[in-house]
Amino acid sequence: MTTGALPRLEAPPWLRHMLRPINIPTDWTRVAVAAAGVGTPQVLGLLTGRIDEAVLASVGALCASFSDVTGSYRFRLRRLAIAVVLGAIGFAAGAAAPDPLWAMVAVLAVSVPSVLASRLGELWSSGGAHMLTFCVVATGQRSQVLPLQEQVAWFFAGELLVLALAAATWPLRGTAPARGAVAEVFTSILRMFGPGETAAARQQLTKALDTAHDVLIGGASMSRSRVRDRLYLIHLRATPVVEAAVSVAHAGITPPLRTREALAELARCVRTGGTPPRFHPGDQESALVRALDEGIAELIDSFREAKRPPVPGRQRQRVSIGATTWWQALRMLLCLALAEGFGLLAGLEQSYWIALTVALVLRPNSGSVFARTVLRALGTILGVLVAWALLVLLPTGWLLVPFIVALAGKLPVALSRHYGLFSAVVTALVLLQMSQQAQFYPAARLVDTFVGCAIVLVVGFLLRRVRSGPSLREGFADAVESVADYVSRSLAGAEHGRSALRRRTYRQLADLRSRLQQLLMNPARHVEAEAWWPTIAVLERVVDAATEQAVRARDTDLQQAQRLVSTIRTVNRRLRTDPDVRPEALRAELDAIHHHLAEA
Repeated sequence: MTTGALPRLEAPPWLRHMLRPINIPTDWTRVAVAAAGVGTPQVLGLLTGRIDEAVLASVGALCASFSDVTGSYRFRLRRLAIAVVLGAIGFAAGAAAPDPLWAMVAVLAVSVPSVLASRLGELWSSGGAHMLTFCVVATGQRSQVLPLQEQVAWFFAGELLVLALAAATWPLRGTAPARGAVAEVFTSILRMFGPGETAAARQQLTKALDTAHDVLIGGASMSRSRVRDRLYLIHLRATPVVEAAVSVAHAGITPPLRTREALAELARCVRTGGTPPRFHPGDQESALVRALDEGIAELIDSFREAKRPPVPGRQRQRVSIGATTWWQALRMLLCLALAEGFGLLAGLEQSYWIALTVALVLRPNSGSVFARTVLRALGTILGVLVAWALLVLLPTGWLLVPFIVALAGKLPVALSRHYGLFSAVVTALVLLQMSQQAQFYPAARLVDTFVGCAIVLVVGFLLRRVRSGPSLREGFADAVESVADYVSRSLAGAEHGRSALRRRTYRQLADLRSRLQQLLMNPARHVEAEAWWPTIAVLERVVDAATEQAVRARDTDLQQAQRLVSTIRTVNRRLRTDPDVRPEALRAELDAIHHHLAEA
């Protein structure tokens, strides 16, 4: 041992995980739409001298840009359209408040439906969050010279500009980064079989697996969807294919053409959302190639099963608001009331930033509140410093427009990759927009942000002591028990009480999913939450399959039904009695149950 050597300082894993940006490819259509949408009103305002109108339109474009995510063309436009409507409603509610007291009432009134919207799916969750965010913004950015109707009209015009620009990207539409990242795993497997350097291709496969993992799990700041759940399950089940492919390549064997074509078709379907044809393993002499074929066949069967269309009305039935959602609404109400009350009592100028911080940090389905609070504070510091430096060096007006456009273009990239970076970009961007109206208070923005973060942390700490829920394992055990009861009643053909039991089961699963989403970026719990995440998706699919059986009123083998229910109850007992049972083992058993239900 060398004497006098300094100990090596290394950040803990949870901190590195929280600070590390996600490696997601840049979507240049979103960059162009955000830059043009936010920058165009600024240019027109300077040309015409109508600065107030330009800033309102630019803020509206900012609202729509927040909701513009990479995805299918239809999904992207639907998400944007909902955000445009709900964002305008929220802005109108905030702008209509005649004084700070009524502004507080408006913000609190909008906060409850915005949180409840998080249970209606990703589209409405995003729209509800922006409804609250821009209701708060409107309470602090009311124009003193424009009537209410014109303020809302200009804000709405900025939103529509971004929606129109996004619609114009039809010729350049691309697939979601999650699809592309998972598809790249299978494309990298193909590269290992030549021509080319096998070692380099193997390294590329490792990188593709890591990237897919980061995209699917690291993006916990965004709401989950059934498509992302399906991609994550495909990513998990690709392990046997990856292991067999590596063994085949290491042995110097080139798989037959039909195997390579199946991999290529699998990658294409993952990337485009299509359904791959069934694959039947060939009668190969090599045991390694047979293992690869069997892995591909099982993966494609799972893929096809996950792509099965839902029973009509099933998605509507799954909309359920559980206790966790009401608790989130109560927490949001309490924190916003404290934020608005503090601003009123302290007489702070433009204290709406305190409430804005609370609304952004406590947004439902957006990961760990602790992580978002810390990253929000760090990002605000960086954003204020950037805006402050620019305004010290440059006068307001035309010279700031290129920087506003550049920051707006950076916004989609930051939004996808890291919440702290996003906070820095949006803080600098909003401050530069406000400076065009001579409303720049950088020091006050820092104070307001820190007060908002402190409110969230203190209230969250106190409420956590008041409401101590079951452990994650116990929560899953309770959910599995409800699933067993529902499956038993559904397969037995009992109608009495089945609908109420179905609602209760979906409500428990909704609460559990919401809790997992919060834990995925929790510094101390993200590894545990990631291990359990696929299980919640399988449980939901088991309930879906049981619902399908009941809706279609199929004849059911009662002995087989009893065996399935008995297996589910066995899973429940193992969860409650065996502390060493691994989520992967339970998920495999639940997967088999779902397979039997789906094929019955």
